[in-house]
Amino acid sequence: MRAIILAAGLGSRLRPMTLHTPKPLLLVYGKSILEHNIELLLDNGFDDIVVVCGYKHESFDELQKKLGFTKIVFEDYEGKNSAASLKFAKDFIQKGTLVLNGDLYLTKSPLNHARFGVTQILAQVIKDKCWGYATSSDCVLLDIDIDCANSLGDGVAFFDNESDMPYILESLAKCSDDEYWEALFLELFRYTRVYVFDNGEFYVEIDSFKDALQQNMLTPQEVAQACSDNGEATRLAGITNINYKIRFLGKDKVIRIANKDIDRIINRKKERQIFEIIEKYNITPKCEFYESGIRLSDFLQSYHHLKCNELNDNVLEKIISQMHILHKIKHEDYSYIPKLSLVNEIKKYEQEAKVILISKIEKRFLLNIAKELDTAPSVLCHRDLQLPNILYDGDNVCFIDFEYAEFTSIALELGNFTSELLMCESEINKVCQMYGDIKYDSVIKGQAIANYIWALWGFIYDDYPLARDYLVRFHANLKYLMENNA
Repeated sequence: MRAIILAAGLGSRLRPMTLHTPKPLLLVYGKSILEHNIELLLDNGFDDIVVVCGYKHESFDELQKKLGFTKIVFEDYEGKNSAASLKFAKDFIQKGTLVLNGDLYLTKSPLNHARFGVTQILAQVIKDKCWGYATSSDCVLLDIDIDCANSLGDGVAFFDNESDMPYILESLAKCSDDEYWEALFLELFRYTRVYVFDNGEFYVEIDSFKDALQQNMLTPQEVAQACSDNGEATRLAGITNINYKIRFLGKDKVIRIANKDIDRIINRKKERQIFEIIEKYNITPKCEFYESGIRLSDFLQSYHHLKCNELNDNVLEKIISQMHILHKIKHEDYSYIPKLSLVNEIKKYEQEAKVILISKIEKRFLLNIAKELDTAPSVLCHRDLQLPNILYDGDNVCFIDFEYAEFTSIALELGNFTSELLMCESEINKVCQMYGDIKYDSVIKGQAIANYIWALWGFIYDDYPLARDYLVRFHANLKYLMENNA
């Protein structure tokens, strides 16, 4: 039996990891996806392996020598999809041929539930949207829904009916070069009988970092090392992200890999839009966003995370000066980005945390504060200005990690900032004086909202010490505001 593995593409959704290495050659559990798959196929009756290469095709040579597969190079891969790759390999399609994509990590034999002598799709249930297959009671393909979820979908093909070969090649020829190779089934099932068999869970598609990380197939450090020029990655501090310093395309960079499930809270599209706004203001290092969700920012050699003992009046003025630059960016000038509703933000975090932290009376009081702040002018705020997110070189300061940045109230920004630095009343009043045109009680209202949200964040991500810490701060805020009817 023969297997054709389509491995020509750029792997753009996994960049920057695939800038050095084609996706099928990425290491999973210490072995490349391709090597693992070929060894599994060889152990399960496939004695003829054909690999269609394109992007960085010379990278496959060492593995070819080791495993002895047939390597064919599709030079015209760029800008085209997998249908073009399979058409390039059409002469290798014969009875007993398996076809699969190079980013599928096989966990079992693809022939678990195959039938010999027929043309078939070997599929598994896909939770996300995919090509869903409608079948008869005897597993014959009746129709294809190209936008389906929780259905038998995607999968692998096994062509094992000699008389179907002309129909398969004819259907493949009708596919455009920008289609997936599976598009051939849109034609094929009209001319001959195609079966769809539920093959159980037999592969994991590594189409994104999220796929690989969620399945624990890659660790964040392995991702960082794969992106590094020299395979080295040094862990840096971080909570929302897992951060590493790497050498990337000859420059020192910080690679930021989001923690699992952080997208429940972070709006990555909005984050990127905000970076596009602030990049010209020189208040944060240059940052590159990749489709994979990975971010790379310049590593500032002379800077370090601001330390508590460095926070004097001079440094505080520099921080507030940077805040002023950020806060001059008004929502009215960027109305295409929704401004933050603190009322809705509180509700979102409560729903995600699934805990009750305050009484109904306290909740009503807090929401009234949120409504008040929501009516204030909305400016661009960092929302997470704590010492690890402020870099200092002994003279200048800059801000990093804008994941939580939103157009919202200045009171929220200063409330979060003064709370993170554990400022006392006199220190908060000093900040109010330096910033100008804001009162102490407004900052405490901002503290109350910020501390409540961060306490909920701790419950969402099982960081209970952090949650308790913010609850203590929030209790002090609430007590002051309710006693002073602020």
